[in-house]
Amino acid sequence: MKTRFVRLSVPMVAFAAASMLSVGLVAHDEVLTANFTPEAGPNEYVVQFPAELGGQLIQMPITGGQFKLSINEEEGTSQILTWRQDIEPIAIYDASTGPITVTVDETQPSEGTYNAASGSFAVTASFILAFDDTQLRSFGFTSPFVLTATERGTIYGVGQIGTIGMHLSGKGKFGLGEFSYTCRTTALFDYTLPPSDGQPGDANHDRKFDIADPVAILGDLFLGAPAACPGAMNCNDDSLTDLADAVYLLNYLFLGGTPPPRHSVACASGQ
Repeated sequence: MKTRFVRLSVPMVAFAAASMLSVGLVAHDEVLTANFTPEAGPNEYVVQFPAELGGQLIQMPITGGQFKLSINEEEGTSQILTWRQDIEPIAIYDASTGPITVTVDETQPSEGTYNAASGSFAVTASFILAFDDTQLRSFGFTSPFVLTATERGTIYGVGQIGTIGMHLSGKGKFGLGEFSYTCRTTALFDYTLPPSDGQPGDANHDRKFDIADPVAILGDLFLGAPAACPGAMNCNDDSLTDLADAVYLLNYLFLGGTPPPRHSVACASGQ
């Protein structure tokens, strides 16, 4: 199996075959373990009750948690393997929920799609919200609360850290009526890369893309200063290493051009 990567605005992730087999999946499935954290970006649910139920708008900050996502590029599929979100207590009609947890119902396998070109996925799963319903039963809220919804997201990454941005929206029903909700979440994951391998474009082999990379390419080509990862210099994937690669990378970095290829290369040979 080839090692795969993630880049900022370029969806991909690299995982060792051993780590994939350790969770019992076949080699062409890739498993992403990511952590919900406020530092990653937007992480909250927003619930809107209809006017007939008071029209209350409730924000539910996600404070932590983790999930595992399986993606399969060849088959174009994705699946949520595990899921947990920790949410701060909120007040609904002046009644407290206590701490809230959101998990996925693992007895109801999730199903989804994966687009390797865009790094986007859409997974439909049953999510379980658990909270203290002591004060809320009179309003028709009982725990656990089950929602079937489609989690849509995109995989990004840079250096040793990758991110997943996700969006969830839909409607839920409870004893007294129906509410609408949206959820924006961002999670961080770590990925590994053998020291001898690199990603096209990361010519200085520092696990990130920046101006230092085209400088390293130009230095290797014209100043006799060997790049740390020569195999990564061919970032336009034309099998040649020349000035066009530096121009290609500059265009990506500063003009919104096409990102470098997502596959890994051996630094010594580029193969």
